[in-house]
Amino acid sequence: MNTKMTKEFNGNYKNHNNNERPIYLTFAASKLSNAVKPNTIVEFTDFMGRKHKVACRHNGDMKKAMAFFAVLKRESTTIKQIIASFPMSYGRIPKKFLSEVKSDLKAIGLSDKAIEVVLS
Repeated sequence: MNTKMTKEFNGNYKNHNNNERPIYLTFAASKLSNAVKPNTIVEFTDFMGRKHKVACRHNGDMKKAMAFFAVLKRESTTIKQIIASFPMSYGRIPKKFLSEVKSDLKAIGLSDKAIEVVLS
């Protein structure tokens, strides 16, 4: 019954007890350093309360996402300042000031659809 395929005659099982079988017989040393780097998530909350998340794997991607969110932050603060400069009633801008607000928002480069979203 004892052939070359049994544990006793296999060269990989030298100096081991039969009950203590090694888990990895041939484990490559390079496998230890192949751990996957987790994604970094860059998050930004705009002036309307929406959260924007971007998953970045490399530092270059993270810098690009942060630069993009910096532009969004500047735009959000500008919109907040414009809206704060006008009086509000019941959470809305009165109709007599809407044309001025729209012209100010159009001056910073917002489209008509974006202006409607901001004012609604």
